[in-house]
Amino acid sequence: MVNTRGDSSVNVPDPNVSQMTNQLTAIMRKLESMEAWKEDLNNLKKQFANKEKGGAGSNRQEEGESSFFNNRRPYHKIDFPTFSGGDPRGWILKAEKYFRFYNTSEEEKVDVAAMHLEDDALDLYSWLSTEQVITYWDELTQAFQKHYGPPEFQNPDEYLISVRQTGSVHEYRQEFTKRVSRVVDWPDHCLLGVFIHGLKDELKSDVRIHKPRTVYKAMSLALEFESKLSTLKPAKSFHSSLKPEAKPFSPTSHTASHPTQANSKPHSRITDPEKQARFLRGECFRCGDKYGFDPFHPLREAAGFYGISGAENK
Repeated sequence: MVNTRGDSSVNVPDPNVSQMTNQLTAIMRKLESMEAWKEDLNNLKKQFANKEKGGAGSNRQEEGESSFFNNRRPYHKIDFPTFSGGDPRGWILKAEKYFRFYNTSEEEKVDVAAMHLEDDALDLYSWLSTEQVITYWDELTQAFQKHYGPPEFQNPDEYLISVRQTGSVHEYRQEFTKRVSRVVDWPDHCLLGVFIHGLKDELKSDVRIHKPRTVYKAMSLALEFESKLSTLKPAKSFHSSLKPEAKPFSPTSHTASHPTQANSKPHSRITDPEKQARFLRGECFRCGDKYGFDPFHPLREAAGFYGISGAENK
């Protein structure tokens, strides 16, 4: 039988196929090694989790903030804030920061807070505890906010726009901040308008003319103008005290305390000898009254003049 060219080529091995086989073998080995590494990594994770459950290591998978706070515990001692009544929002804010700093559990928060209640707040907590069991922190804060907060039917927005300055700018700023903290989603320009509108008339125009863009700027301007007015008012009162007080004119004379008979007696012509005789007797040449002991007699000088002139003529 005759062999063809095609039959001889089938029996010869192809070098490309051999090369591909070697590459596939190497890839399979790498995959097997990667599976082994993956299995080892899973084993390490399991060992790490078991150690954390047994308390051997610190909770490093918690939030970074909690881990940071835990590392600072030995160096910073923070006292829990006390609460005796009034607006509870500031106390709640401080208490929550304390809980976050010391990573306090939910089951311990109410007990820690209860140990720092005083006066009216302690009485309220004792009363609430007899009515129901307060287990969670949210239940305690809601009870305090409901008891010490604003009336149930008070509209926070309406309460804000009704704010008015009745005392100093500092007191008005405190009241304004208190009311602003109860509203939500108010634009800055609306808050600015409410603050300026509530100022006293003597400050409102001065602040408005400077066109402040923020509430903080308006507060600073109001404080500055209030200080300016307080320095001007004492100076004005000082100058007004130096100004002589105007009194109604009332013609007075010394003759009022020393009545004479000049108005009651008819005037008659007196001769020079009569004038001289009255002068020697110490009498007024016109009315005839004694004036020697009265230095304020209105006609003393005139009498003396006539008397002297009469004596000279004599």
